[in-house]
Amino acid sequence: MKKIFLLLFVSLVLIGINVEGRQLLGPDLVIESLTINPFPVEPDSTFDVTMKLRNSDTRKIIRDLRFNVQESYPFSIESNDKIKRIEVLSPNEQVFLNFKIKTDVNAIRGENKLKIEFQEGTGVKYISDPINVDVKGAAVDLSIASITTNPDVITPGSEVQIVLAIKNTVPVLMKNIDINFDLSATDSPFTPLKSTTKRSITSLNKGDSKGLEFELAVDADTEPKVYKIPLEIDYEDEFGNEYSIDTLTGLKISTDPLLQYSIDESEVYNAGNAGKVTIKIVNSGLADTKFLSLELEESNDYDIVSVPIVYVGNLESDDYETAEFDIYVKNSGKNVPLDFVVKYRDSFNEEYEVNEIINLPLYSQSQLSKFGISNGKKGGGFFYYVIIVIFIYLFVVEWKKTRNVPLALKLTVRHFLVFVRKVIKSIRLKTLKNAIVAIMKFIKEE
Repeated sequence: MKKIFLLLFVSLVLIGINVEGRQLLGPDLVIESLTINPFPVEPDSTFDVTMKLRNSDTRKIIRDLRFNVQESYPFSIESNDKIKRIEVLSPNEQVFLNFKIKTDVNAIRGENKLKIEFQEGTGVKYISDPINVDVKGAAVDLSIASITTNPDVITPGSEVQIVLAIKNTVPVLMKNIDINFDLSATDSPFTPLKSTTKRSITSLNKGDSKGLEFELAVDADTEPKVYKIPLEIDYEDEFGNEYSIDTLTGLKISTDPLLQYSIDESEVYNAGNAGKVTIKIVNSGLADTKFLSLELEESNDYDIVSVPIVYVGNLESDDYETAEFDIYVKNSGKNVPLDFVVKYRDSFNEEYEVNEIINLPLYSQSQLSKFGISNGKKGGGFFYYVIIVIFIYLFVVEWKKTRNVPLALKLTVRHFLVFVRKVIKSIRLKTLKNAIVAIMKFIKEE
């Protein structure tokens, strides 16, 4: 069976090729070699058949030799001199003969036969063994005219109808055409619906085409990408020659990335404060994203303190990343809308640019007091840690001097109270009142 591959390939151009080995042509005449140039031949073109002949008899002279090519479809002799003559061929003498042959425009692609006829002076005729000549069709005998899908965009979990159009491109009847989509690959996400993936066409005349429908279901968890599906076509021509086409077709499964945005952390709780805001981006779709970046745009509600653009990079399905921005909130209200421009690409390098608004919640002073937050930060905890650090520092200093823990502790308390008294004397009355209020809040919180 002749194998025809419709995949793209690099052709090896041969100037000429010796297609036959040594064979006898009559009792004393040997065809040492036979060359076809160019090879393979094409329809509606000419090619040369060159033979190297030798008289294998060491004593006998062969006289009045006549050679011709038996004409049979799709070949005919191109030159007017269809018969080649050699008057004398001495013992062991070699000679070259050349025939220019025309290939019919409708020649069937594949192997075709040529025979050389030889006659010497005795009148006896000899015919060579068949010579195989490979004809390279200018067009494919059966072509896949088109492959379409309904819907055009195939998504995970959907059903799709594939319409395959087959066309006969040569003036010869093609019959017993069997088509098969091979879905046996382990990574194939397709399952046939209502019928199998095999179809048959009884015959196709010259120029005729026929569309075949295949119903497939796509797995719900299919990764978006292009899936290669082997396509096998077996058929015969009207002369009984068998052919097959083994090729690939690609089906693209795609879905848009599904990104969700939220405030992950914030140090800004009300107007007039600056701090860090962390944005969380979750990819809850089936498609991965690449080259993801977030740009925080300018607004009358806030000033951008940090770099406005954060590059996140790749974000796979069912994963998340964060991006941090430093801002200063100017206007009060329940929420501050943060305006973002989000840019990314999907698995097929399709570019996306979307505008997203993420609301940053703000709180009143009473709400902040209720939550134990002051000026955007927890006051009680900070004040508490400052006292501890100062006390530990004084204790270490006294212990190094005395090497006595009880004595060092006593001196530390004394010096700490002196330190507090000096601090109180150095601040204004209003500031002192505020400090007392803060201490009272701290005591209540604790």
